[in-house]
Amino acid sequence: MAQNTRIPDHIINWDILNEIVSMDEDDAGFSQSLLIQFFEQAQSTFEKMEEHINTDKNLDQLGQLGHFLKGSSASLGLQRIAWVCERIQNYGQKKEGPGISDEQYLQLIKQCLALSQTEFALAKEELGKFYNTKI
Repeated sequence: MAQNTRIPDHIINWDILNEIVSMDEDDAGFSQSLLIQFFEQAQSTFEKMEEHINTDKNLDQLGQLGHFLKGSSASLGLQRIAWVCERIQNYGQKKEGPGISDEQYLQLIKQCLALSQTEFALAKEELGKFYNTKI
């Protein structure tokens, strides 16, 4: 299993996002509304992750939530959010090898969740500049 262990250089993969933006020709504002929906959904998912971390410590559920966000963020070109969510997915699935305790996986997920919030804010800022409005 080859993993990209280095965060992407760019917040957004513009090749992917520009394909979505091109749909605005048929439906003005389509791409922006899609991104706004994603950010609302992502914020809710981050809150669910926090809840699992603080209550049941369910690694499997955390991995599933990471997988969910990885897919939707990658499809929008939000590659750094996708990268961090893939880490959460892998930690939730205990893919770092033997000798790592559940508590250590939980700590790794906490670190990734904090990073994902930073990447989330950076993506919103960059997209706000692109659309010339607050996202």
